[in-house]
Amino acid sequence: MKYLTLLFSTFTLLSVIESYITSSSNSTDKYKGIIYNRKVVKEKYFVAPKYKLATCTVHKSFSSMLTSILCYLDMEKVFLKNFDHLADFTFKFKTCVYKKNNFLGSFGNLIKIHGKSNEVSFLKTWKVIMVVRNPIERFISGFVHLCYTHKVRNYKQFCLGCGKNFKCFVNKLYNILTSGYISAVHGYFQTKAHFYPQTMQCNYLKNKNKFAVLKFDPKNLDSFYKSLEEILIQQNVPREKVEYIDREIRTYRIKHSTTGKAKTIEFIEKFYKEKDILKKLIEIYYYDFKEFDFEIPNI
Repeated sequence: MKYLTLLFSTFTLLSVIESYITSSSNSTDKYKGIIYNRKVVKEKYFVAPKYKLATCTVHKSFSSMLTSILCYLDMEKVFLKNFDHLADFTFKFKTCVYKKNNFLGSFGNLIKIHGKSNEVSFLKTWKVIMVVRNPIERFISGFVHLCYTHKVRNYKQFCLGCGKNFKCFVNKLYNILTSGYISAVHGYFQTKAHFYPQTMQCNYLKNKNKFAVLKFDPKNLDSFYKSLEEILIQQNVPREKVEYIDREIRTYRIKHSTTGKAKTIEFIEKFYKEKDILKKLIEIYYYDFKEFDFEIPNI
C-alpha cells in the first residue's frame, strides 16, 4: 500500500510539472551557461570499504538514501539498532557519518586511504557513485524543502535572505554565480551544496571519468533502482542485502522528500508561471542539462 501511495503521489507531481512545461532538444543555443574550471563546492565522500563502494554527495539527488545504504552496508547491526528503515537515516548519525576514514573531503584522499595511493588499482576495484537529477526538479526539491516549507538552521543565509520568495532567491543565486569565481566560491556552504549546479559538485570536471553516474528520474525510478542494484551486485554485496535495499528504497521515502507533497504542487503552480526566472535557472544549470543529457525546457 505504501508503495502504491508513493507511485500515485509521484505521478501526480509529474503530471503537474508536465502541464506547465514541455521540452525540446533544439532550445539550447540561446543559453550561455555558467562553469568554472576550479573547485567551487567542497567534496564529500562516504564509503562502505568492505564492498569497495563510495559516493560523492550531491544534495537533493538521492544523497540521504544513498549515504544510508552505505552506512547500512558498513555497520549493519549498529545501523538497524538505530533505524527501522533506510529512510529513517539522517546525517546526524555520527557513528557512521563521522567514523574515521568514512567521510572524506576529496577523491585524492579516497584513493590515498582506501586505495593505498594506487589510483589505477582503486579505479579498477572500487565504484564511486554520483547521482544526478534533472536540475529544475532538484532546484524545486531544495527550495521547497529548505526555504518554502521549513525554517532550517541558518535559514536567512541558506535562502539568501529571501525567505519563501523564489524570484528573489533565483536572482541572487544568478548574481552570485555570474559575478566570477571568487563570488561563487565564497557563497554560504549549504547554499552551494544544495543549489549550485551538479557540474560544480564533487570537483566534477576533474573527477568526471572516475564516477559511476546514475540519473535519478522520478519518471523512470525502476531503471534507476535497477542500475543501483547492478552496482551493488558487481561489488559483491550479498543477494539478501541487495534485496533488502531494493525493497526499502521502493517502499519508503526519506522524511524530507518533497515529491508529490501538497506544498510542492502549490509551489510548482506558481513557479512555472515565472518564465524569466525559469530562463535564469536554465542558464545557471545549463551545463547540468548538457553534461547529463537532460532536456532543456522550451519556454
